Amino acid sequence: MGERDEVAEDQLLTYARELNRVFRSERALTAELDDQTRRLHAANLAAVRTLALVVGARDEAARTHLERTVDLALRLTDRIDPPLARDGSLGCAFLLHDIGEMAIPEAILRKPGPLTPDEWEVMRTHPEIGARILADMEFLGDAIEVVRSHHERWDGDGYPEGLAGEDIPLGARIFSVCDAFDAMTSDRPYRGALPFEHAVEEILTGSGTQFDPEVVKAFGDLVAELPTLRGGPAQG
Repeated sequence: MGERDEVAEDQLLTYARELNRVFRSERALTAELDDQTRRLHAANLAAVRTLALVVGARDEAARTHLERTVDLALRLTDRIDPPLARDGSLGCAFLLHDIGEMAIPEAILRKPGPLTPDEWEVMRTHPEIGARILADMEFLGDAIEVVRSHHERWDGDGYPEGLAGEDIPLGARIFSVCDAFDAMTSDRPYRGALPFEHAVEEILTGSGTQFDPEVVKAFGDLVAELPTLRGGPAQG
């Protein structure tokens, strides 16, 4: 090997060592930033859970309905799209889906009988209000659209935008099934809880109209494997 080759080799070795040093330094910095990001994300999730508790604290029935529905929705999401289920922002959207109801008068929210057409107009504003409340929580990302869209219907007859089919975010399509199921199997001021089998049948009947057929199919498979639901979520 000539002197020039030896110089070139020494230069390459020096360059390689420097690259390795920079790489180790960058890796350490990335690990530190990742840890800070995880801590910030955990703090954000904790804040969201606290906010959800505040929103749900208006009564025990609302709080337990929220807990049951979120649990079932996350289970169903894990069956349909496991990576989506691991997205912490989706769980936040489930927890805060009705945050817009904070702007709805108590007389409408607590009315023991059917709402009038004018009252329904007011009630239907809560998904859009909820999305506006959460708009500045950038860490929620696309999950805010789940809050906006959880009352949309597969056939386009929902609100607030009349979205249809796969234009509705998947998380919202999943949550709407679970929300409806738990509402049917819970006591309400104007009616008693429906039997488990009746509620499941109602969900199945809504396939292709109110609900995404694929989500309904996955829901039917899931509830068949969850015997604890057969007593009705309201009792579980």
